[in-house]
Amino acid sequence: MCMISNRQKEILQLLIKTSEPVTADWLAKEIGVSDRTIRSEVKALQSECEQFGIAIHSIRGKGYQIKMVDPNKFQAACETIGNDGNESGFDYSDQQSRVVYMIRRFLLEKEFIKLETFEDEMFISKSTVQHDLKMVKEVLEKYQLTLMNRPHYGTKVVGDEYMKRLCLSNYIFRNIDFSASRDGFSLLDEQLYKKIKDIIIMKVNDYKIEISDIALENLATHLTIACKRIEEGFLIGTLEHDFYKTYPFEKLVAHEIVKEVEALTGLHFPDAEIDYIIVHLVGTKLLHQDELTEYGEYDEVSHIVSNMLEKLRLEMNWDFRDDHELIQALTLHIRPAMNRLRYHMNIRNPFLKEIKMKYPVAFEGAAVASTCMEEYLAQEVGEHEIAYIALHIGVALERKSARKQEAKRVLIVCASGVGSAKLLYYRLQRMFGNELDIVDTIHYYKLREFNLSSIDLIISTVPIHEDLGIPVQVVHTFLEEEDIQHINRKLYASTDGSLAAYLDISRVFIHQDFHDKDSVLAFLCDQLLTQGLVPKDYINLVQEREMLAPTCFGNLVAIPHPMTPVTEKTFWTVCTLKRPVIWHERQMVQFVCLLNISKHAKGDLAPMYQHLISIIENQVTVQKIIQTASAEDLIKLFLREEYKKG
Repeated sequence: MCMISNRQKEILQLLIKTSEPVTADWLAKEIGVSDRTIRSEVKALQSECEQFGIAIHSIRGKGYQIKMVDPNKFQAACETIGNDGNESGFDYSDQQSRVVYMIRRFLLEKEFIKLETFEDEMFISKSTVQHDLKMVKEVLEKYQLTLMNRPHYGTKVVGDEYMKRLCLSNYIFRNIDFSASRDGFSLLDEQLYKKIKDIIIMKVNDYKIEISDIALENLATHLTIACKRIEEGFLIGTLEHDFYKTYPFEKLVAHEIVKEVEALTGLHFPDAEIDYIIVHLVGTKLLHQDELTEYGEYDEVSHIVSNMLEKLRLEMNWDFRDDHELIQALTLHIRPAMNRLRYHMNIRNPFLKEIKMKYPVAFEGAAVASTCMEEYLAQEVGEHEIAYIALHIGVALERKSARKQEAKRVLIVCASGVGSAKLLYYRLQRMFGNELDIVDTIHYYKLREFNLSSIDLIISTVPIHEDLGIPVQVVHTFLEEEDIQHINRKLYASTDGSLAAYLDISRVFIHQDFHDKDSVLAFLCDQLLTQGLVPKDYINLVQEREMLAPTCFGNLVAIPHPMTPVTEKTFWTVCTLKRPVIWHERQMVQFVCLLNISKHAKGDLAPMYQHLISIIENQVTVQKIIQTASAEDLIKLFLREEYKKG
C-alpha cells in the first residue's frame, strides 16, 4: 500500500469525521497550513484513494467530502489512517515532527552534532533548522537542559542525566502522534524494548498487581532508554531520597525487574539506577485494591482527596462525600499521580481531546479539584493529569444522575370529554412509561384553581396563553409523532431555557482582527467591563483558569471562562476572528465563546455546556459560525442549530 504523509493522514481523519462537505479553508486552519497546501495535498490523495476504498469529491462552493466505495478496504484504511505516523518515523514537512526528531537526536547522541547534519537528514534549509532550534531550546528549558555550541564540532545537550531521560521519554510518548507507533526505535533497540516489556508483564503477573497499558509501555520505554544510556556510560546521579525505606514494595519489584534485565543485557545497574526505576514504579498504580484500607486518616492522599471533595462541594455544588467509589478511585489514582508530579514525570492521556470535548463539565470539575494537588505540591498539574481525574468525576456524575432520575410530574389539560382525556392519558403512559407521573387530568377552566407547585410539565390539547411559570406543551388529542418529539424536548430541556437566554447582540463580536490569545481575552473582558457586567480583575480570573488547563477544544473553538464565577447571570460573550490564532501548542482557534458563570447558580454548567458542545463539535456548523456576516446572523444560526438538535 502506498504510504501517505502525516499531513495527508490528518486531512483524511478530518474528512472521515464529518458527513458533510468541509472547505479547504477550514481544513487549512485546523491543520495550520495554507489552503493552497490543502488543495495540493487533496489532489495527491485523490490519486491514491482507490487503495483506501474511498473517493474524495470536490463539491463546488461547499468543499471536500469523502464517499465510501469499498467497505472492506475502507475499514482497513481507517486502521492505517488511525495509526499515528508512517514507517519511516517522521514527516519532515511538519515542524513539530522535526523538533521532536532533533530533540531525540540531541538526547541520544553521545557526541556533538553539526547542524548541517539535520539539513541532510531532514532535507531542509539552514534557516529552517535555525528556526526549529528555537523551539528545541524552549522544550529543553522545561527540563533545565541547555544546548552548548562548540566551534567546528557542533552542538550537544548539557544538563542533569535524570532530566535528559525524562525529556527523552516524554517526547517519545507525548508526541507519538507525530511519528510511527515505535518510531523512537530508529534511535533505540526495538527488540530490547519488546523483551523488557515481557519482563515487566511477567513480574506484574508474579506479584498480582495491575498496571495500565500506557504505564506498561512508559516503564518499558524508560528501561530501554536506561540500558542505552548505561551502555554508553551515562549514569543517573544519586537521587535525594531514601527510596528503599519509603517504597519497600516498589523496591522489591524494581530489583526483580533489574535482575532479569541485567541477565538479558549483561549490563550492571548501580543503586542510583534502581532508584530511578523505583521512581517510575511509584508513578504507576502498583497497588492492590484491598491495600487501600491500610492507609491512615492522616495519609497525605486522604487529606488531598478530602480537600478535593470539599472544593467540588463549594465551587461546583457537587456533594460526593458519601460516594465511596469515587473516594476509592481518586485515592488509587492520586497516590501515583502525586509521585509523578514530585519527580517531574509527565503522563500522556491519549483521550485528552475527547474528554475535554465530550465531558466538559467533568473536566471543569477536575480542573477545580486539581488545584488541591497544585497547592500541596506547589507545582502545576497539567491537563493530561486533569483529564484522568475528569474520568473518575464523570463516572461519579453519571451515578449521581442515575440516582436522581425521577419521573416528571405532569398535569393533563383536556378540553374534550372524559373518553378522549382517558385515551390521551393511556397513550402518554404507554409512550413514556416511568418517565411521566401523570398527577391529574383536568378541564381548562379548572386550571386557575389547581396547585401547580409540584408540577413539572403541563400537556394540553388547547392553547394556554397565561404564563404559569412552568413549561406547557400543546398536543393533538390523539397524540401524533410530532407531539411525542415536542414532549421529549420539554422533558429533557435545560432548566435554564434555550440558547437565547445566554445570547445578547451587545456581546457578539464578528470578524475581530487579533493576532494572539491574550489580545482576544483582553478585548472580551474589556467589553464586559465597559458594560458593567464584570469586576476589574475579571481578565485575571480568566487567565488564571487558562493557565490551569487550556480551554481550546479543537475544531477551531475555545471556551474560556473565569476561575471563579463572579457575574450576576450566566451568559456568553461570543467572538469570531478574521484569521485563526494559536491558542495552545499547535491548536488554532477562530471562534471564541467566553462563558460567564453566575455566582448564584453553582452547578448549572451541565445544561449550558450540552447546548454549546452539541453545536460546536460539528465542523460544518463551526464553519458557518466563522463565516456569519453579522451578530444578528450568528444568533439566528445558534438558535436554528439548537432547534435542529432538539
